[in-house]
Amino acid sequence: MTVDVHTHFLPAALMDALRRRTELPRITDGPGGTMIEYGEGNGHALLENMGDLELRLADMDAQGIELAVLGTNVPGVDWFPASAAPAIARDVNDELTGLAQAHPDRLAVLAALPMQAPEAAAAELERAVGNGAAGAMIYSNVAGTPLDDPSFEPVFAAAAALGVPLYIHPTYPLVAKEVDAYALISTLGFLVDTSTAALRLVLGGLYERHPEFTLVLAHAGSLLPQLVGRIDYEAARMPNGMGSLSEPPSESLARLYTDSVCVWPPALRSAFEFLGPDRIMFGSDYPFWDPRLSFDALDEVGFEKDVLDRVSSANARRVFGLRGNPRREGDRPDDTA
Repeated sequence: MTVDVHTHFLPAALMDALRRRTELPRITDGPGGTMIEYGEGNGHALLENMGDLELRLADMDAQGIELAVLGTNVPGVDWFPASAAPAIARDVNDELTGLAQAHPDRLAVLAALPMQAPEAAAAELERAVGNGAAGAMIYSNVAGTPLDDPSFEPVFAAAAALGVPLYIHPTYPLVAKEVDAYALISTLGFLVDTSTAALRLVLGGLYERHPEFTLVLAHAGSLLPQLVGRIDYEAARMPNGMGSLSEPPSESLARLYTDSVCVWPPALRSAFEFLGPDRIMFGSDYPFWDPRLSFDALDEVGFEKDVLDRVSSANARRVFGLRGNPRREGDRPDDTA
C-alpha cells in the first residue's frame, strides 16, 4: 500500500509553453531526440512516461505503488515572464487537478506556482487547493532568486493559512557554474541548492512566523542530516548565525519533512535518526530514477513494520491529506489522533 510522494509528471500545458520558447528553459528537437533544456548546457531527454498518464498508471501497478503524488518536472513555470506565468500555471494546475479528480484513488497532485509573481502565486495556490491540489511543489530558487527573498512571503503565508505543504525540489542550482562538470549539477549541485534553500528559510524565521508550517525537503533531507551538528555549532559562534531563530537551528530543522529518495541506506538511516519515523515518506523520483532503488534502500535499512508502514503510506496520507486517512478540518500534519 505504498504512497509515492516524489514522482514527476509533465503536463501538456507546460510542454506546449516550453516548446514555444526560444530561450532557456525550453523543449527542443535535435539529432539526439527531444530534450528539455533547463539550464545552460544542461537538460534531459523528454521521455514518453513523463507525460503519458496511462503509462504512468501501468508503471505504478508494476511497481507496487498504490498512489502517486505528482509534482511538475523542472523547470516548472519559474522562468516565464511574470506577465505570462500565472496563466500558464493556471492551465498546468487545471490539467493536474483534472487528473486527480479522474483517478482519486491513484493520484494526488502538487500545484505549480508562478513564484516570480508572488501575489498571483498565492492566489493560484488557494485556487488550486480549492480544486483538489494537496499542496504545491516549489523549487530551490526562483530563476536565480533565493527562496527566502521577502517578496515570496505571500506564498508562504498563503500555504500556512491553508494548512497545506510546500515541497522544495531542486532546480538549476545557484552554484551551477561551480559544479558544471562530471554530472555534478545533479549529483551535488541539486542537494547544495535544496539544503541552502531550506536553511535560509528556517534561519530567516519561517517557523517563527508560521509555527505550524509544513515544509517538505526532497532527497532524504538533502545534506542537512549530515550537517546539523555543524550548523548548530557555527550558528552559535558566528555573528548573526542564529538568524531570526529563538532556538538552536537543529530544533527548527527537525520540523522538516522529507522523502526517502537517496539510494544509499546509510543516508536514509541518517535522515531517520534526525527527523524520526513520522517525517519521512516514500519517494521514487520517477521517471528519472528506478523506483526499485527506493524500495531496495528501505529493505536494506530494515525498519520495523510499524515504522515501515508509516514511511510507506501513513505519513504521506497524513501530511498531504490523502484518501484513506483524510485530514479533518483543523488538523495539522503532526496530529496523530
